[in-house]
Amino acid sequence: MVETLTIVLGIIAVLLAFAIGSNDETFASVVGVKRLSVKTAVIMGAIIAVIGGFLLSEKVGETLRDDISPSLFGGADQIPILISIYVAMAISLVLASVFGLPISSTEALVGAIIGLSLAKGDKIVWGMQGMGKVLLTWTISPIIGFTISFLIMKLVNRILGKTVTSFRKHDKANNIFGVLLLGMVVWTGLSRAGNDINNAIAPIVPLFELNGDFTFWTAGYWFERLPLLIGGIGLGLGLIIIGWRVLKTLGNDVVELTPESAFVTEGSAAIIVFLAVIIGIPVSGTMVLVSAFIGAGVGMKKPINFKTLRMIAIFVVLTPVISGICAIGCFYAIRGFF
Repeated sequence: MVETLTIVLGIIAVLLAFAIGSNDETFASVVGVKRLSVKTAVIMGAIIAVIGGFLLSEKVGETLRDDISPSLFGGADQIPILISIYVAMAISLVLASVFGLPISSTEALVGAIIGLSLAKGDKIVWGMQGMGKVLLTWTISPIIGFTISFLIMKLVNRILGKTVTSFRKHDKANNIFGVLLLGMVVWTGLSRAGNDINNAIAPIVPLFELNGDFTFWTAGYWFERLPLLIGGIGLGLGLIIIGWRVLKTLGNDVVELTPESAFVTEGSAAIIVFLAVIIGIPVSGTMVLVSAFIGAGVGMKKPINFKTLRMIAIFVVLTPVISGICAIGCFYAIRGFF
């Protein structure tokens, strides 16, 4: 029975990773400046998702699983709790993806955890060792993303204004920034995968733990990291099959991008998300990237599409609420079966 449930939960985790991938907007900038086609971008993003999820996921998973609501996982209701979290996140992500809007899978997961914790009366750690740390990063990271992107964009404009004095030089500069942009997108993609895949597989990782001292070449090592691998595959498939909608929305509808502004956007997001992943803080890569888009747009004095931005902002606010409500409803609907 336990093995069967483990397999079922693994399948559900892959489906959730698929939903997360369907809402991954990392490659939106290269699509927006026509450096990659949508088809090429989603295939490249899928490969990077598998690599980044496998290499960079562990610390963020520990924060999500152990620090926010330590008593929620591991009890008698663990199976219905896990299923409820997955269903709630999938509903939130797929709903947003259908509209082509990027939302935060991290917010969806945290919203589901908090909703279930409140419903069950479990203790939530609100201090800086738990939810307080997450809320702080959610508040600060978009501000930092906007500020860094804005300042770097201003600096780049000043440098280009003094050095690019002809159309030929401008075209050469665009080509250079286009190449640098691809490098930044790869870095961002690896960091985002390390952050986002945990939103799908963090709760089931304990089911694969063998509590042994394994080396890279032993079967136990690979078994314990199997959730990271299958999560990356699920994320990649979601990006390929559905994620192109979100890439088109953020890459084309929020602000008009140039190679240099796209490079600035990705560079700012990559720095912030990578540092958060290394530290082990679950940050909203979506909010960081969107704020970096806006910062670059303001920095180069391009018009911002506030209609699209307003819709994104509404979904950002509603995501944890919808996810929390769905998790509570699902939990009370299915717990009698376990």
